[in-house]
Parts: sequence; C-alpha cells; structure tokens
Amino acid sequence: MEKCRWWKKLLLGAHGQPNLGENAVKTSELIAFFAFGAVAILIVTTMFRDWFRKRQITQRLAGRNQNDDKEFRKFFPSPNLADIAVRARRVLAGNLKLPLRGLTPSDRLDADLNAELAANPHLFWELELEFGIKTDVEDLESHEKTLARMVTFQDLVEYIERRMTACPTEPLVAEEEEKPSRAYALAIRSIPFLCIGGFLIAVASITAQKQSLIKFGGLIFLSGIAVWGLANGGEMLRNVLKSARGQSWREIATRPWPLIVVTGLSLFFLWIGGTLLWSLLKNLLSSR
Repeated sequence: MEKCRWWKKLLLGAHGQPNLGENAVKTSELIAFFAFGAVAILIVTTMFRDWFRKRQITQRLAGRNQNDDKEFRKFFPSPNLADIAVRARRVLAGNLKLPLRGLTPSDRLDADLNAELAANPHLFWELELEFGIKTDVEDLESHEKTLARMVTFQDLVEYIERRMTACPTEPLVAEEEEKPSRAYALAIRSIPFLCIGGFLIAVASITAQKQSLIKFGGLIFLSGIAVWGLANGGEMLRNVLKSARGQSWREIATRPWPLIVVTGLSLFFLWIGGTLLWSLLKNLLSSR
C-alpha cells in the first residue's frame, strides 16, 4: 500500500475521507499562512543576499594592496583631486558600510561596489555635507543624466570637483545623526526570529499533525508582523513629533503635506500592529 503523504493525511484523514474533525485545517488558512511565510522568507533571503554580496566585495578588496590616505593620493594627478578622492572614499565607505582601503579609481560604483546609486540618495546628501556642494539629486531628470555618466569612482571624484568649481559654498555643518530609539532597534532585530521561528514551528507541527503547535507557530509568526507594524508606526510618529516641535506653525502651514502623509503612514502602521496584537490577545484569552 502506497504510503500516504502527511498533507493528504491532514486534509483527508487517516482513512482517505475528508477530515472534518478538530484537527482539520481550512484551505484558506493554509493559503494565508504559507503566503505570509513566503513573504518572510523573501525578506530574509534578500537580507542574506545583501550580506553575501557585501562579503564578496570585502574579500575582493582585501586581496588588493591596502592603501592609506597618503598612498591613495598617488592615484590622482593633482593635489585638489587627491584631496577630494580621499574625502570621497571616506564618505563612500561610511555609506556602504565597507572597508575601502583596497579601492582603485577604476572600480565601478554599481557593478563592483554595489552602491546602487539610483536608489541611494543618502550618498549624495552625505557628499553635500562633506564638500559643501549642491548636487542635483532632487532634480530627477538632471540626476538621471548624472548617473548615466557616473560609472567609476574616478567619475565620482570628477563630478564633485565640477560641483565645487561651479558653486563654491561654505562647508555645511553636519547635523548630529538621528539614531533610532533603542526600543525600535530591539524590535526590528526580533522580527526575523519571530516570523521565521513561527513559520518553521507551524510547518513542523503540520507534518506532525499537532493542531496546538500549528496555532502556537501561527501566533508567534503574527506577533512578528504586529511588532513590525507597532515599531515602524511608533518610530515614524516619534520623528514626526520631533520635526513638528522644531518648526513654527507658519512653516508647517506653508508645507503641510509631508507632515500629513508621514503622520498618516505612521497611524496606518500602528493600526496594523494594534489590530494584530488585539486579535492575538483575544485568541489567547479565549483559548483558556
């Protein structure tokens, strides 16, 4: 007799008949659960892919000659370009969270360093602070043309030199970097453990046909989603309140929409997290 697979036993029962007892799992619940699991796996896979790429880049650069600032200056013909290059390398290393002592002027920013310039406006804002220049990152059409010409690190250095020559300004005073709250950082770090852990527990319990463990795994998984909503909503609302305190009513009235949009998003995230949390609490209380 052919051995019946676990999922057939779960849906049809031990005798091949539809399982309508307490251990039955509705098809809609299975679909929703596996959909959430797929999203969680996609997020973790993306995080692992980015980590693996960064590791490959680090290893490749570590295999080259490691140049300090003095040695790195020798790649550039003029003292002005050399000074810009040293400072730009420092900014780029901080932005990408990579050690760039093995960097050369011919390294490609996107292909070799995975800088993703088109999706990384923070790099250009950090260059503005470092060099006291004004980039075209907020002019979409002009910025696209700039990115098309900016392939290598050498191109980036020459771009900074052109911007410094075109519009010399006093160096901007960098504001103290806004750090997320400790509670937010802790909550974000816990989300992958809750989602992946709950998903794996539920899958294992489906194999073992343990209804109580399926419920337990689902609760852990959904608690990760609730933490995600509450953490992001709370942090966004905290930043909105800090920003509003630093502006006058006239400034807010002149440009109200950014504040309104961010406030709406933060309340939406809080609603998602709060709704899930309330459902989980009701489920736990009703099961007692």
